[in-house]
Amino acid sequence: MKTKLNGLLTLLFALVVQIAFAQTKEVSGTVTDGSGIPLPGVNILVQGTASGTQSDFDGNYTIEAAQGSNLVFTYVGFSDQIVNVGTENTYDMQMEAGESLDAVVVTALGISREKKTLGYATEEVSGDQVSTVTQGGNIANSLSGKVSGYRLSVTVT
Repeated sequence: MKTKLNGLLTLLFALVVQIAFAQTKEVSGTVTDGSGIPLPGVNILVQGTASGTQSDFDGNYTIEAAQGSNLVFTYVGFSDQIVNVGTENTYDMQMEAGESLDAVVVTALGISREKKTLGYATEEVSGDQVSTVTQGGNIANSLSGKVSGYRLSVTVT
């Protein structure tokens, strides 16, 4: 009799634990811009947690979230969007265009800064200038003479 009671209590405990873990659900959807084009790489975070994901190449995402939590959608060049998770399992998001970005400079240390905040001179080479190869037929030679301080060292082995 005692073993049956222990088995029943163990089963009841397992069911209670399962119900406690089942409070989160899988939420999915598609992220698009204002004209309906899918946006890849949109960050989707559950607000107040470290849980997050990114949309794939087709703008699709899947994330585990509890009912009542907020999903925060962020993407460069677009305003942040927040949606409250309700009873539905699918939330399609249309991102709204935000403020346009100025030029961002990536330094040698990998730190991104605006061009006007740097304390030193910078050079800008457009894609058209690089695509017109003048010397030797490679990209390294096309930068020669267009960027100050650029040195080309060739090692032949």
